[in-house]
Formats: sequence, structure tokens, C-alpha cells
Amino acid sequence: MDLRDAALQSTCPVVAMPRYGLLPDMANGQRVIVAANGAFVQVKLDWLDCVQRLMPCRPAMPVPYGQVQERVAFSFGVLPIRLIEAFIERGRRALPNEVAGALVYSSRTRGLRLVMCNALRSSPTHIDYCLPVLADDETVAVDLHTHGHGAPFWSADDDRDDQGIKVAGVFGCLHHERPSAEFRLVLNGMYRALPHPWQAVVPVTEVHPDDALEPGVLRKILSLLNRVRA
Repeated sequence: MDLRDAALQSTCPVVAMPRYGLLPDMANGQRVIVAANGAFVQVKLDWLDCVQRLMPCRPAMPVPYGQVQERVAFSFGVLPIRLIEAFIERGRRALPNEVAGALVYSSRTRGLRLVMCNALRSSPTHIDYCLPVLADDETVAVDLHTHGHGAPFWSADDDRDDQGIKVAGVFGCLHHERPSAEFRLVLNGMYRALPHPWQAVVPVTEVHPDDALEPGVLRKILSLLNRVRA
């Protein structure tokens, strides 16, 4: 094998899904899983363990592999509502301009903290920014920005900038009592929509009984980010 191919494939190995046994555990990184119901990518970080479909097609011939189900799990659990509300408050202070921030995960504390990004240029329709310096054990888990008075949506700039692995969230209509929001999981240019804090309808079957310990629709919906189903 060409050494360049060996180096590339070592960063993203391919494994077959066992039909009867269990898939071996993996260290932090990514791998492709070939299964009877398609090809999937598994990504594992200190704060994330997810399996997402790459190719949905089923093989035309029978293959000796098992089935794989998509899943997303966050080691930090439920997004802290106080951090989301603190970010929204900072966004309201900056109206009509946009702001950007991040929820930073610490592998030492296994928790999140809010950091606001340093704005290089900011207007009601655009923001250029840079992140503050992070500690050695920290990484950006959730990338946040606002659209000021405008509606939240994923722009061409967002699609270009949303690379790597993270959760991205955008908030709009901050002049309203209840802002609008969009969230998505970003996997190296592949996106998956996630529940956001103010969805109009929350299916009863999606609310875990344990959530009753924390009253409020916002808490229940945010907790879904830790239990996204295919």
C-alpha cells in the first residue's frame, strides 16, 4: 500500500458491523462502519459519541454484516439553560448588531462554560470574530451566534465556516420575548438538524420522565439534545 494511503486510512479506518457480536470500542477519532443497512460514520470526542449515516443504500446482494442505528450522545448531558440565557442576554445588549460565542467543554471538569467571541467587525447582518485562547483541556462544543432582529437561518457563510465537529446554534428575533433558534450537529461538512429551545410542538413521546424533575418546556427541549433519535 502507498504510504500516503496508509496514513490517510489510519485517520479514518473502515470496520464491519458484526451481525452477532458487539462493535469494538474506539478511541477518540472517526471511523466508517459498513453495515447491512448502509455505511455510517462514527465520531468520538471527549464530549461527543455519535453514529450518522453516510450512504443510505442497501447492498444489492446479502452481506454478512449487522444493522447499525444512528445515535447522538453528549457527555455533558443537558445544555445548561443558564448559559443559553446568558448568551441571549449578551445578544440583546448588542442589538441591532450580531454577536458570537461558544460553549466550551473541559475534559477536566466534564462541564461547559460560556465564552463570548472577540468581534473584529459586527453589523446587523454579519459578524467576523475570533475565539479567546482556551485552556489545554478545553474545546469548542457548541458554536453560537445571533442574527439580531432577523430570523435564524443557515447562511452560505455559515455553511462555509461550519467545518470540523461541533454543535452550531443561531438565535434570531432577539427583540421578541421568545427568540427563534436553529440548532444543528456539524460533522466535517455534514449537517444534522437538532431540536432547538423554542420548537412550537414537543411530542410527548420525546420527553423523558426524568425531565419532570426540571419544570419548564425550555428545559425539556434542551434535554433532547442529549437523546436525539434517528
